[in-house]
Parts: sequence; C-alpha cells; structure tokens
Amino acid sequence: MKNLLPADYLSNPSRYHLIDVRSDMEWEACHDEGAMHVPLTALLDEQVHLPSDKPIALICRTGGRSARACELLAQSGLETYNLVGGMRALVMAKKEKGIITPTECEKQMERL
Repeated sequence: MKNLLPADYLSNPSRYHLIDVRSDMEWEACHDEGAMHVPLTALLDEQVHLPSDKPIALICRTGGRSARACELLAQSGLETYNLVGGMRALVMAKKEKGIITPTECEKQMERL
C-alpha cells in the first residue's frame, strides 16, 4: 500500500481521482469538492467501475477504511494511494495552505 500525505495531494490534486469511501451520512455532512463518493461497502461488493486513467487516492474519516480500500483495489491492478489521516488531516492541510479559513476549518472539523 502506498501512502499519500494531504499536503502532497493538495500540491497537485488533478493528478488523482479522489474517492471517498465513507458512508452516505458522513459524505453528506462534509466532503471534498473534487471527490467521487463510493462507499467501502460498494467497493467490497464490487458494484462500481472505477476510472483507471490516473492514480486513485482513497480517503475516509481518519485513514483506516481507505487503507482497506486501497489494498483491495491494488489487488485488481489499479494504482492506489491511501490519503494519510483521512478527511480530518486533509481539512487541516487545507487550512495550513490557506485554501480554507480557520473558521471554515473549524466548521468542517465539527461535521467530521
């Protein structure tokens, strides 16, 4: 499994397909604007066709479910990366890079 730091992802997000594997309720509460929502349960049931034209970065709340998804998809030959620390780390990295304000960061963290 390959890991991807949030800061590295944010330096070139268009290089990846970002796939959020959290539940529907978690997705609705807060998600990254550029992400595609594919719950882990759908990946496990193999109900989804995923893009393969560029690497896939997988994300969940803190990195556990996305690590599982990363291993699963890597077995099928896809180039996958686990976004280290999940949405919580991504939101903090966005604040550190000035992409979102500290107030917006706080709001998003409350929804996570």
